[in-house]
Amino acid sequence: MNSTEIFGGVFPALEKVLDLRSYKHNMIISNIANIDTPNYKGFDLIIGDELAKSKETKRLELKKTDSKHFSGSQRLHGINHRIVPLNPVNKRADGNNVDLDKMMSSLAENGLMYNANAQIYAKKLQGLKYVISGGNK
Repeated sequence: MNSTEIFGGVFPALEKVLDLRSYKHNMIISNIANIDTPNYKGFDLIIGDELAKSKETKRLELKKTDSKHFSGSQRLHGINHRIVPLNPVNKRADGNNVDLDKMMSSLAENGLMYNANAQIYAKKLQGLKYVISGGNK
């Protein structure tokens, strides 16, 4: 049996989001490390906006095993991301376009989003453990 059949695609989606958040963290750190490099052009990884605009939509049908169960379905969106150059309007005299304040703000936001996704993942695992143990803690 495939693990995506057991977990319904939730765990792989959360894992991909965590991977993308980690990649974004490294990209921001790289931008900060090159803040004094003349003519350096920074990059950003767009995740959140792309989730809403995603055209890849997978349909997950819920299996009804009892006549009293609700029927329905759940949509899982493909997790797209896009690497874009930082805004060239903020270019300094040395040609570098990295703004330390914006990078630190992005780093803090990304860290919060990573932690939130990690907590969701942990709660899903706790729920799975609860079910496996038969409801006993």
